[in-house]
This record gives sequence, structure tokens and C-alpha cells, in this order.
Amino acid sequence: MVICTSIATIYENPDYMSQQTDEMLFGEEAEILDEKDGFYKIISEYGYSGWTPKTNLFSQKQKSNYMVTAPFADLLPEGKYWFAPYMSLPRGAKVCAEFSENSPRYAYVNHPSENTFYIHKNQIAPIEPVVLPEKELRARLVETAKEYLGVTYRWGGRSHKGIDCSGLCFNAYRFNGLTVWRDADIDRSTLLRKITLDEIDVGDQLFFPGHVAMYVGDGKIIHSSASNGCVAIEVLKEKEWLMNNITAIGTAF
Repeated sequence: MVICTSIATIYENPDYMSQQTDEMLFGEEAEILDEKDGFYKIISEYGYSGWTPKTNLFSQKQKSNYMVTAPFADLLPEGKYWFAPYMSLPRGAKVCAEFSENSPRYAYVNHPSENTFYIHKNQIAPIEPVVLPEKELRARLVETAKEYLGVTYRWGGRSHKGIDCSGLCFNAYRFNGLTVWRDADIDRSTLLRKITLDEIDVGDQLFFPGHVAMYVGDGKIIHSSASNGCVAIEVLKEKEWLMNNITAIGTAF
């Protein structure tokens, strides 16, 4: 099964008033574990579980082959820009895209509902392994995180509509071919190994009680925090509480 809505809220319990724990993006895969009161209990392709309304899931015959690279990309009913979008897909959404010489600007998108829509070619890229030298990959992690600067803080969020601290780091890594744990818990991230503050480099993660940030160089971090209300870059040494409460630092390199 795949997510068939633009952004699917994942709840702690099968209840719309339950705590939001995550968001899954269009085209991401989920395995159904249980069902109750119009909800499915699912486990995501990255190992995170929770409950989401049944209407957020659809069976998809084809494997997604492209990923959205713009903050949002419109799915259009025709390959012409003056139509209202069927829906807008967030950065990281996955689609089944095909191309034709008859459509120089747009790709065809096969929707899980078996309808065909159109998306601009410049807003998607192939889903394929990222093979880059370490220095370049580290820079890419930071560049991806910076795409969310100014985006509002949202508990459990993973898009430009709102994102939380672990969602920011998770997206930055995942969109560059690396998967860390969705929560601010280094012990659940098998990809990361612990290092000291003296060893930290661009793209590494800093963990605090209930919080995580990414190191961007020159003593600065990027993070999404409830105190700021958005994603921001700050000087670590100027944030006394953070500086005094580092619980771990992790690197994937």
C-alpha cells in the first residue's frame, strides 16, 4: 500500500484527537498491521509505526521511480499550466512518472487510483542511489536542510507546511539516500555512530533531551524548534541550554 494523499497524518492512536507522531508523503509505502474505527495501523517503509485514516492508503501496481524535488509540485489534469491542480505534492513525495516527446514540459504521473496526471519535469528527479564523495554529500545534507529555513515548527511534521526537529534531519538525510531514525534518538539510528564535539563536521547531528539539530559549520546548527517557532540557523555556543545539554553527537561517515 502507498500513501495516496499529499501529506498523511500519522496518529499515536486511531483517533483524530490523538497525538500526531509523524507525517507520510504521497507515494511512500506502508504495511498494514491492524485496523480499527476507520483507521489502519501501519508501519512505514522507514520503520515508523502509527495509525492513519484508511482513505490515506491505496494499492499501487507500479513501483515509484521519481521523487519531487521542489517544495511543492502540482499534479495537473492536463499538461497545461492554466489548469487547477488535482493536488500539490510535497518535497520527497514519490511518483510513477513516464515521459513522451509529445509532452516536452510535463511528465505523465500514474496515480494509484489509475488516473493519469501531469507534473513539471523540472520538479522531479529519478529515485536512485546517491553516490558522492563524503565532503560533497555532507554539503548536500546541509543544503537540503536549509531548504526548510523559515518553515513553521510542527510536531510530527515532514513538509514545507510544517516540520519538527527530527523531521528536518530525517528528510535531509533521506532525500540524499541515507535513512536515520525518525525520532531524536541516536540509539535507534543504526546508521549513526557516536563521536565527540571535537570531531564534529558538517552534516553531523547533535542530540539533546527530546531534540536534534544538524551541524552546518562555523559553530552553527540548523534546527526546527518550538521556541523559535520555525527552522532557523543559530550559533550553538549562544544557546546556553543546548550547549549544556548535548547528550550525543552522531555521524554517518
